Amino acid sequence: MRKWLFLFPLALAACTGSQEPPLPALLAAGGEGEVRFYRASDLQRGLASPVATWATPGLQDLAYLGREERLYLLFGDRLEAYDAAGFTESAVPQTLLASAYLPDCTGGYLRLGQNRLLVHCPGAEKAFLLPPDLGSLEEADLTGLEAPLRLALLPRGTLDLLAYMTPGALGFRPAQDPRGTPGLERFLDPPLAQGPFDLKADGSRGRLLGLGATLSETRIYALQGESLTGRRVLGDFPRPARLALDPVAGLAVLGQGFQVLEPRDSGLQEAFRTFSAGLVGVDAYLYLVAGNTLQVWDLFPSPPQRVASPLLGFSPKALAFLPVE
Repeated sequence: MRKWLFLFPLALAACTGSQEPPLPALLAAGGEGEVRFYRASDLQRGLASPVATWATPGLQDLAYLGREERLYLLFGDRLEAYDAAGFTESAVPQTLLASAYLPDCTGGYLRLGQNRLLVHCPGAEKAFLLPPDLGSLEEADLTGLEAPLRLALLPRGTLDLLAYMTPGALGFRPAQDPRGTPGLERFLDPPLAQGPFDLKADGSRGRLLGLGATLSETRIYALQGESLTGRRVLGDFPRPARLALDPVAGLAVLGQGFQVLEPRDSGLQEAFRTFSAGLVGVDAYLYLVAGNTLQVWDLFPSPPQRVASPLLGFSPKALAFLPVE
């Protein structure tokens, strides 16, 4: 693992603005049958010339696991792992390490834990657990979980617990033992009228963050310890939304407009623009996709400051941030 990552939380806590000079990193943008890799520093200057482009027909989702230096690509029938150890700001070799074949996972998504990966295939009403090397495939037990459903992996000690959000509840339990321990469930009152839209596990704080909508508003819920809290986000009307989270750099909600919640609440921003994908980088920038445009926002001012809006020439649906040498 690249050694500077261990020092980043200290550097971030000490600074009063985004990192200067920019941290060496790539932004991987996946959608429309390809993945394009951009220098993060270029995007922050309004430039969008990709370092490399991979053809990936049928791509569903992507994610980067930093400690293993692997980039994972999810397709409708398989999960692929690529070696990212050789990635630089000027070269992105496409080195396939492993593949795991799945039943129909059209519309599926990928979540990373500390020891395992989770692939949720909502259409097939199944979820699968894999190690980082994709060497084995196990099915998670979804008994008793009401659809529609969002899943994630919550680190707890050495375990990766199955975190879930249903229209009526937010909780976690062992992935293959619904009645096992540790486990906790809290009911949503009132239950969701739309969603759940998204679920993220913040292992650094031991919390779950979920999004959904009641009849009157979009709400973010946080389950931490024994306590469940909720609040309205993105204005006065219920809207589909997604979460963008880096445990150190910040938290944002995006959909019809966006709202930074951490490190400081920005209130609703860009209310008349629809964002389809977003990411908070460890560089303390928020990257947001609106059509074929990528907006880059500095999270340190309050409210955040837009620094660039490069045109990508395509509309990605998934983003990953990859620190490089």
